[in-house]
Amino acid sequence: MLKRLLTTAAIAAFAVGSAPAQAETFSANNFLDAGHPFSVENYTNFAEHVKERTNGDISFDVFLGGVLLGGRASLSGTADGVAQVAYHAGTYTPSDLPITNIISDLAFLTDNFYALAAASTIMSFTHPALLGEYKKNGVVFGGGYGTPIYYLICNKPIRTAADLTGKRIRMPGGVWDRWATEMGAVSVNVPSSEIYTGLDRGTLDCGVNPLDSLLSRSYWDVAKYVPMIPLGSYYSGPMWAYNIKFWQERTEEQRAILLEEAGKAFIRSAIVYLENSEQAIEQGKADHGMEFITVDDPLMQKHLDFVEKDSAAVVEIAQKQYGVSEEVAVDLIETFKKTVAEWEKKLEGVDMKDQEKLTQLFVDEIYKKVDPATFGMN
Repeated sequence: MLKRLLTTAAIAAFAVGSAPAQAETFSANNFLDAGHPFSVENYTNFAEHVKERTNGDISFDVFLGGVLLGGRASLSGTADGVAQVAYHAGTYTPSDLPITNIISDLAFLTDNFYALAAASTIMSFTHPALLGEYKKNGVVFGGGYGTPIYYLICNKPIRTAADLTGKRIRMPGGVWDRWATEMGAVSVNVPSSEIYTGLDRGTLDCGVNPLDSLLSRSYWDVAKYVPMIPLGSYYSGPMWAYNIKFWQERTEEQRAILLEEAGKAFIRSAIVYLENSEQAIEQGKADHGMEFITVDDPLMQKHLDFVEKDSAAVVEIAQKQYGVSEEVAVDLIETFKKTVAEWEKKLEGVDMKDQEKLTQLFVDEIYKKVDPATFGMN
């Protein structure tokens, strides 16, 4: 009997000792809410695709809505290992990411947000100043993004320049802060997750966001007016910032998968954004009493004058506001503008919701050109 028990115990011990080790689960953080396209496609669904393609070797617990790391803490929290990957909005921490903020200030350069997303992503993968900036902050850039065009979403009608005077507007920072000041408004720099509450309580008169947010964030419950002034695309910072140790401990094949899935995820999220925006306009008018306002000519001209003046001053702004040398600023801005122009040509005639064509362009022309054997490894 004793011999049988010892034998059984030995077999059990052998079975435990020889069982394959369970794959580790890592943390992925996006401070945006669960219904946001960047949460659904770039984090929840991205994590599922990565898990499947790595046979479970990379499995992410996805934390959304700031429950793990808030918007301002996402960069430092990832560097410290609280999360192994996170989305970070670069304009939230301009002192940490001054180089990133310079190219973010060119958000009004074109209405083609895909071209802006491509250019900012390529430069973040290749430009020495940007590579150095991310390394200094303890992260590896793993992929970029861009939103469709921003608009004001207001709880009061804005039709003229006078209507903007004194209005408290949630802005993400940078060029949008300067726009608000030029318009005589007051810029309030808080995370986008606080727009709904601010509009509801009256501490904000407007928030700036893509039209999708009327639907995905239910802004139409607390705001009924959208003055149709195009306020650029937001593409500041990394959609995927990886903790350096995590990135370097992955195999070359795994890093290639993370990169490729990032490119695919962004296109999916962009198309959802566009579809939601179309639905938001239609449903907003029909079911929520939304008014999409054509502002008067003097206000639109004031906006256009700002765009021209600010674009001309961006090198000076880079030096004074971000403490970047003229040489670096000029090189960064000229390279960015050139890359945007190249991608505007690549995207000519491409349907903005053609997932197959857009995925091919972004994955083949951007993500597969990053060498997973060397990128982020030193």
